[in-house]
Amino acid sequence: MHNYSAEDSLFIQIEIKKIRKARNNAIAVFMVFFLVCFAVWLYVFSDRWLASTDKQTVYRSPTISLYTIFLFPTLLFTGLSWALSIKNQKYISVLQHLDSHDLGIYRKYTSILAQRYAAIAPYIFCKNELIFFPLFGCRKIPINQIKRIETKCVHNYRDTYSYHVYFYNDATKIYQTTMHQIAAFDFLQKQLLEENPNLTIIARNQIPSYLKTKDRPTHY
Repeated sequence: MHNYSAEDSLFIQIEIKKIRKARNNAIAVFMVFFLVCFAVWLYVFSDRWLASTDKQTVYRSPTISLYTIFLFPTLLFTGLSWALSIKNQKYISVLQHLDSHDLGIYRKYTSILAQRYAAIAPYIFCKNELIFFPLFGCRKIPINQIKRIETKCVHNYRDTYSYHVYFYNDATKIYQTTMHQIAAFDFLQKQLLEENPNLTIIARNQIPSYLKTKDRPTHY
């Protein structure tokens, strides 16, 4: 843990609270999904059991049993909740070990994200590494290994967009990620250019002008 100013320490505490709140909200959604699945499956079982003349056969059926009804959503809920908790704990651990320089980058970065995503920043710059947090595990990429990135804007359903970034070293692709906020997409490119002015950025397609933010990095 670094010696932060009082302002930085307060910011980290608030950020951790937001991250944990987002985790708890996500687990609550999983819980609702679990209860809905259980209720639907229990209804199907009960309906079949009440309509059957041979209730023992229905009860012992391997394709629809009380064990199946309860076990599958329980395993799904437990697995997703566990993965989300581990992901958030890793995120918090990285956040707590940022030095003053990287924390300044993080604060600037999160300040431009839409409020509803404030606790779900998709990447962190930390100790000359770029760290991503997928649902399972985390991926650390040394910035000096990134020689080229390629970007692609995808038009999704209901006029929404996603932004794909492909990272390359001298020879091969080393990672790819998808973002849903153009602010995070633009900031990533701008910060990587500051870290490595020789970085090559290639746009596979053009982003609609009404989506562009100010001070976008130049694509080559």
